[in-house]
Amino acid sequence: MASGTVKIEIEGATLGVGDAVVYAAHGVGRVVAREQRDVAGAARECLVVDLVTGLRVTLPTEDAAERLRPVLSDADIKQVARVLAAEPGERERLWTKRIQTSKAKLATGAAAELAELVRDGALLERTGNGSRLSHQERRLYVQARDLLARELAWAQGLEVEQVEAWIDAQIGSKS
Repeated sequence: MASGTVKIEIEGATLGVGDAVVYAAHGVGRVVAREQRDVAGAARECLVVDLVTGLRVTLPTEDAAERLRPVLSDADIKQVARVLAAEPGERERLWTKRIQTSKAKLATGAAAELAELVRDGALLERTGNGSRLSHQERRLYVQARDLLARELAWAQGLEVEQVEAWIDAQIGSKS
């Protein structure tokens, strides 16, 4: 494993070994190394990312440019706060459609989409309004909340518990 500096362009940012990144639905981590791998008989440059969950992933640099993004900036955090504080959209009546939409948002790993899932899930958990979260919807809500809280904590240098309280405060004015 080599630890030289390889830089790749991701969402307008140049990232390399030592930089913090987010890997879609897996969460935040750090690029720890680059290495050459033999893939289908061809040598390919790969990035190794250690995620805070303990998972280590190795991605060819072309895939890394598509699947990784920088950790939230201050402007991104303000956008997340706006999404959390906003009124929820109309809830899809069909359970299967809601699950599909939630899974798609979760798979992107985009902070604003995670924030939507968290906001809507938290409001339904608290108020119910005659419509509770199904088991699968609750699982997706909890996963989105965990990913969002971990990334916000990393970006702000806070503990996850502090970020959880901040998330609740953003949503709290509606319940």
